[in-house]
Amino acid sequence: MIALLKNLAPILLYLGFIFTAIASLTGNVRLGLFFLTALLPLQNVIQKLQDFPLGKDFNDILLFCMVFGWFISKASKGGRLLAKTSFTGILFLYLIFTYITLWMGSQFLHDGPPINPADPRVQNWKNYMVLPLLFFITMNNIRDVKDMRNMMVVMCASMFLMNYYNVQQVADMTSWQNRTKVHGTFVDLGANEVASFYATYTFVLIGLLFYIKEKKEKLGLMALIGTNFFIVLFMFSRAAYMATAAAFIFISFMKNKALLIIPLVLALFWTTLLPKDVITRVTFSEHEGELDDSAATRLVLWQQSIAYFQESPIIGIGFNVFSKIGLRKDAHNVFMRTLAEQGMVGFLFLITIMLLALSSSWRLYRRARDPFLKGFGLGFCACVIANMISNFFGDRWTPMCLAGYYWIFLGMAERGNMIVNEQSAPVQKKVKTETPKRERYRR
Repeated sequence: MIALLKNLAPILLYLGFIFTAIASLTGNVRLGLFFLTALLPLQNVIQKLQDFPLGKDFNDILLFCMVFGWFISKASKGGRLLAKTSFTGILFLYLIFTYITLWMGSQFLHDGPPINPADPRVQNWKNYMVLPLLFFITMNNIRDVKDMRNMMVVMCASMFLMNYYNVQQVADMTSWQNRTKVHGTFVDLGANEVASFYATYTFVLIGLLFYIKEKKEKLGLMALIGTNFFIVLFMFSRAAYMATAAAFIFISFMKNKALLIIPLVLALFWTTLLPKDVITRVTFSEHEGELDDSAATRLVLWQQSIAYFQESPIIGIGFNVFSKIGLRKDAHNVFMRTLAEQGMVGFLFLITIMLLALSSSWRLYRRARDPFLKGFGLGFCACVIANMISNFFGDRWTPMCLAGYYWIFLGMAERGNMIVNEQSAPVQKKVKTETPKRERYRR
């Protein structure tokens, strides 16, 4: 029976893909968005689609269907294609700028022009630009709080499936040094990326936990949050530990200062309270007077990034050049890599987008009256803080399976602010004007 289900599952998944693609084309964009959202972090599941026709292009096909359906739906109803938001201008300018730096990178590498879709650098640029596209699709097709709640249900279900795989891999580890074999559901990424996913997005669930009143929902969120942090703890990622601590302190300070006792106790007694392997991993920054391989490699890569930045400080050496020059394909720091590849202009774009995300979530938290919107705003604000810290120690910004939820959350935050604006807009009451009695008598 189990073997039958394993063989049947890819077929059902493929049929679901066809159905949602057709539904998206006909204007039901939300259904396609829910389906894609459910599978974004489940790359091991998406891989099973590759044996079917067009299965390798699952993401691209579904995105195309959603964009086409979105355009057709807006055109037929006569509505505004793009909702007004502070992100529109900067994201379109960033798209143009990154493509210019893509050409500059080709000159730096003495490659041909970046116009071939099969070129890995062109593919990487396209995949990076898909993330803002997810933002626009979400913001312009999620209608109300009910849609946002449904999206969170889909994300929680996806996390539950992730936990099924990740807890098993954690249980199979005999030491923190075996974590190099752990990839969770991401397939091509590692334990640091898995830990970063949980350390970032779990805080959206925590924000909701403070405001949701239904006991069953609270218990479900508490169970999921607890499992997520269990996985973070035993992925042995120091960057994830720092991101978790910072976001937890922020959300505790904002909502319940009594919770600050938890990080305080851990800071004082962590060598007693935490598991031995976690303590070893945290303190293993030096070995016999020398930095461990992970820390030493990062320092070398950051020095390389600074050298390339100094070579072209304004617009950098070119988009995605690190993947070609033999430096382990990454600078292990999104900010350093952006300075090197896109210079100060690209760095300012990146910081501005992050700060706008922080502002959007904060504004939603402060102004919303709806409990879901208020909890979501608080949680996403903590999520943005954790994401900024995580990106200082690796690339948590460009892989779609890792960054996709961030941009969907950002689209939801902007839509939430629009809902709040509509609710707070003054209602103009129609005043009946009666004809004066004298006028009526004259008539």
